[in-house]
Amino acid sequence: MQSVFLLSLYLFELPYLFLMLMVIVGALRRVPARRSAARPSVSVVLPAHDEAASLPACLASLAAQRYQGPIEFVVVDDRSTDATRTVIERFAAADPRFKLVTVTEPSRRLSPKVNAVDHGIRASRGEIVLATDADCLHHPDWTTAMVSHFVDDVVMVAGYVETSRANEARTLLQRFESVDWFTLMLVSRSLTRFGLKYASSANNLAYRRSAFDACGGFGAAGRAPSGDEDLLTQRLGRLPGATVVFAESPECRVLTKGVGSVGELVRQRRRWVSRYHHVLHYQPAFLAGIGTLGLQSVWLTLAVLLLPVAPSLAPWVLGLWLVKAAIEYVGMGIGTRQWARRDLWGLTTLWWSLLHPAFIATAVVGSFLKPSAWRAGAQPYRRRFFQRRLRLFRRRVRAGAARY
Repeated sequence: MQSVFLLSLYLFELPYLFLMLMVIVGALRRVPARRSAARPSVSVVLPAHDEAASLPACLASLAAQRYQGPIEFVVVDDRSTDATRTVIERFAAADPRFKLVTVTEPSRRLSPKVNAVDHGIRASRGEIVLATDADCLHHPDWTTAMVSHFVDDVVMVAGYVETSRANEARTLLQRFESVDWFTLMLVSRSLTRFGLKYASSANNLAYRRSAFDACGGFGAAGRAPSGDEDLLTQRLGRLPGATVVFAESPECRVLTKGVGSVGELVRQRRRWVSRYHHVLHYQPAFLAGIGTLGLQSVWLTLAVLLLPVAPSLAPWVLGLWLVKAAIEYVGMGIGTRQWARRDLWGLTTLWWSLLHPAFIATAVVGSFLKPSAWRAGAQPYRRRFFQRRLRLFRRRVRAGAARY
């Protein structure tokens, strides 16, 4: 029985280690710098739902943008019950670049967040759409730096997101969350360097309006909670000749608000994992990577918990864990040097690596025990999907009958 368990553990762990080595190779790959001096029109689209507390600082950072081309800030009040609308109106009255868009009813076709972004895009006019969130802060040259990546074949720019600036993460929770976000950024960059158009963050994302229109907008993937980030990246990435790049310069970095407690961090990650239960629109290779991360975390955590009753597993389990920690330590060493975040290396990386499997395992198991209620407007996501599939099937049957 123990041998079967160990075999399962290694079958899940070895692909994960391969993926981590791939991230390291991606970090070391030389990518020629391609920049454009063009200054096309830009629409910054920002959805906000009950964000009155964080919105003033976010909008102030947008108002300070030093972009030399035409720019507008489209802020979407998504059925807020606090003073969000008042905050937006105040900025719009003081700066004509700000535009208020209001969502009054949920969509039957799109999930709530995607619906708000869709409203913003439809009300905007820019050639480039820059998407961000209400709890983010932006460098004054953020717009300029992100737009400079749009050379001829680039349809999307995935931006760097962090929860702390260098040497600002003080508590253990802040340092853990900072490392966790940092690793997500390392993975995203390596994927794009290998030409894999899979992942992005809605906090910091830019794409061509022409490409968005060419792929049919959010489409059916808009019913999913990640329809405005990962799924949109995969959708745009399927366009002929399309290139997705990762923006990592200091000016491109967006600071997002960190969580307030360990429980809040676990609940946030549980929500993130829950969206991957909806496998309907994701690229199979992307889901395989997500599944590998989840399964190796659950199995490795379970193996450690079994050591008191099965001590013979110790050399195999602890040895595997040490190899995993060593590879992650090397990868973080390269990444923190490249991005000037050495404050996240050393002991911080080591204890993050030791705790990370249990953290992910808790989020994975929790996502099944208490899945987040992702919805497509007024109806559950799965129900909307299968209703649509049933309608398409009926149309095909009727079309086939009509031919005969």
